Amino acid sequence: MSVAAKMALAHTAGQETTRCDLCGADDAAVIFKGEQWQGAAPDGVALVRCRRCRLMYLNPRPTRDMIANFYPDDYAPFRPAIEDERLPLMRWMRRHKLVKRRQLLEHFSGRRRGRVLDVGCATGLFLHEMQHAGWDAVGVEPTTTAANYARTRFGLNVVEGTLAGAELTPASFDVVTFWDVLEHTFSPRAELMRSASLLRPGGLIAINVPNWNSFDRRWWGPHWIGYDPPRHLYVFTRETLARLLNEAGFQIVDWLCFMPSYFPFVESFTRWLRAHAPRLTAPIARTLNVPGMRFAFEPALNVANRTRRGVVISVFARKADAL
Repeated sequence: MSVAAKMALAHTAGQETTRCDLCGADDAAVIFKGEQWQGAAPDGVALVRCRRCRLMYLNPRPTRDMIANFYPDDYAPFRPAIEDERLPLMRWMRRHKLVKRRQLLEHFSGRRRGRVLDVGCATGLFLHEMQHAGWDAVGVEPTTTAANYARTRFGLNVVEGTLAGAELTPASFDVVTFWDVLEHTFSPRAELMRSASLLRPGGLIAINVPNWNSFDRRWWGPHWIGYDPPRHLYVFTRETLARLLNEAGFQIVDWLCFMPSYFPFVESFTRWLRAHAPRLTAPIARTLNVPGMRFAFEPALNVANRTRRGVVISVFARKADAL
């Protein structure tokens, strides 16, 4: 079958084939096939690694028209306002996480006020924190229900759609953020290039991605939440993400693991249990989600973060023309 015929067949099934977004090569080796993810991904979807630059990506993958089917209204990142949280301790923890993000942005940008763009802002919790602290906050969110929640609950300026289609003024932002978003995009290169054009001289970009060097990835194998097919279209190492940032005109300032790792750990463990001990999955998952259970794991998770082996890693980079 010709390449054109294969691509037509993939499109018919709601999938498409693609080249490496980093180097443009069409020369990749398969790492995982769909069946190794225990039904988490559609048939045919595979994670591959470019033989030339080592970028990992899904190929084939869902088309843009199909991908929305994998983001239901109850998708976990679409969380309600902190004030709606029932337990006081959970309200404190969620608030602390948002404050930590804001403080890191203020530290690395050298600003206490400014204009921030959050790409993939979900229900607007982070933007609400920034707005509350005096920042001019703008979001982009493709999911209608999440975008509407951010606008109606918090009064935020949220553009529904993608960064590529958003009408935004060039060189008008001091900070652009991708919190757990870049791996979901169809072209990280294009997202980073557009971000550079939207930042003012000296502007900062902050990105969270699943940490390829995490202990979790080594423990859970194909069940690691960092793969999460077919929503995660890319898996980055520090080297491939650094190259994408450099080629988009950014200079890296620092890498940190600061995000809480407990719930991603539980999700990966649960996926592993479904594959290896299905009868134990429900009781163990219930136990791990008991309020306060996470504190038994916090010392080990903190060590993982301090050694940059946490489940999520963040990179902070500045627009290079300002350095």
